[in-house]
This record gives sequence, C-alpha cells and structure tokens, in this order.
Amino acid sequence: MEAHPLVSIIIITMNHEKFIVQACESALQQTYPNIEIILLDNNSTDKTFEKATETISKATIPNTLIKNTTSYGVAKNLNILASKASGKYISILSGDDWYTKDAIEEKVKYFQNNNFDFALSDGYKHYENENKTVAAYFPKQKKHIIQSMNNFFHSNVTQNLPLNVGVFIKRELLTKYPFDENIHAEDWDMNLRFTSLGYKIGFIDKKLFYYRILSTSLSRNWELMEDSYKKITQKYIDYISANKGLKRKYEINLLKHKYERTLSKAISEQEKEYILSTWKKEKYRIKYKQPILFFKLLFIK
Repeated sequence: MEAHPLVSIIIITMNHEKFIVQACESALQQTYPNIEIILLDNNSTDKTFEKATETISKATIPNTLIKNTTSYGVAKNLNILASKASGKYISILSGDDWYTKDAIEEKVKYFQNNNFDFALSDGYKHYENENKTVAAYFPKQKKHIIQSMNNFFHSNVTQNLPLNVGVFIKRELLTKYPFDENIHAEDWDMNLRFTSLGYKIGFIDKKLFYYRILSTSLSRNWELMEDSYKKITQKYIDYISANKGLKRKYEINLLKHKYERTLSKAISEQEKEYILSTWKKEKYRIKYKQPILFFKLLFIK
C-alpha cells in the first residue's frame, strides 16, 4: 500500500467571508504531506472567493479554485468538486467548518489499518453566536453511534445519527455513485446509499473537526429538512415498513419534522406551548399505541 496516497480536500463554500480563511488554513496546515485542495465558491455575494484565493495562493500545495456564476444545491456542487479531484481519497469540508491539523493524517492511517470504504470521526461543535465549543457528542451518544456502525443502514434508515463533517471516502465511490442532486440532506442519503450497497463505513474515535453552528445553517431550514426526510426514507420505505420498530420510528420522526416546521413559524409563547403539547400527545399515541393503558401501568404498585 502507498505510504502517502494523494488526498483531495474538497471545500464547498458560499457567503462564508468571515470563516473561509480559517477553513482554508486548516486544510493548508495539515501534517499529512500529499494533499491537493479543490475549492468551489457557490456564487457568493461577499468576499468569500477573494479571501479564499488570497489564502490558498500563498501555499505551494496543488490547488484548483472554482467560482460558480449561478448558485446550485450542495449535492450538485459536491459532484462538481468530486469530478475535479485526483486523489485516491476525498475529504469534504464546508467553508464555515475547519479541521484539526492531524485530521487527514489520522484518516489515512485509519484506512491503511482497516478495511473501510468511507469513514466519519469524532470532533467538536462550535456555537458561533455564543462563541462556545463543546464535544460533538455526549459520551452515551457517541457510544451508541459507534455501536451502530456494525449495522449502520438499519440503525440510520429512519434518522441520521452521526455528523458527517469531514467525511473521508474513496474517490471511486463518488465517481461511481454521485450525490443525489434532488436531495438537500445529501450526507445522510450518501451514508444510506453506500451501506445499503454493502460498502463499509467506519468511525474514527478521535476529534478531527470543528463544526460551526450558525443560526442561518441549512439544517435549521425546517421545510427543506422535512422535504429531504420524506425523499430519502421513501427510497427505503419497503424495508422500513417491514419492521415494526423502524416503522414506528419513521412515523415519529415524520411527525417531528412536521412539528419543527410548524414551531418555527409560531409567534407567541402560548402558540409554541400548544404546538409542543400537541406534538407530545401525537408522539405517545404512535409510540405506545394505547397511551391511556400506558399511563395506567405507570401507577401500578
């Protein structure tokens, strides 16, 4: 096996003027020696592309810089980036996130020591508005995610458990199976597509990324997330429907997306309380089927 296979760090960015330098520098400062950087600016209206160009042009690392004249969805942009990559492996980075200096080195080492097709890792969450950095997962949460890797598709087909920040993947997979450009939650869709086809996913139990959470993040666009949830789960609805436990989780998560969207439009606190109360009742109705009997059992001595 090659000692230092080429790794393509692909960076997707749009209106990240405040953060793009940090993202680019985290790629440029990697301890791993054999990398290339391919950056695509999705028609930013600020100085994102100019700052990225200035930062990357100072380095001797091979690079390609692309600026769209029209804005596209994340999946289409990732397909463009993957088509430009030359590396054996691809590591994906958003323009508002950043890597630890040893991120690529640890990922390559992990692949050389294990038989996986793509992998996720542990990391940090950075809440920008509060200027607060915390672990990406609570201990129990991370333990559950690591355990789910043994049966990833089944564990994640009704909900996306792990963060996909800095996903590391064999380039040949993204060439053979491009991102679905009709879906916004392209990372979850990718995980399910590959694992359903028998490809192996791993988890690197080391903190290798910083995930910046903004009030404007796409993951907070509830309507888009609800739409993506329906589109992704519909691909596997026969598998979900055949399992009572999965079907129940699916129904609960479907309602959750509906109520999150409704809650985001609520104005008064009274309206929010009513929505949350209704959501809880609906959730118990699905989860226990006979909620009155369930509550009676709680008080049996």
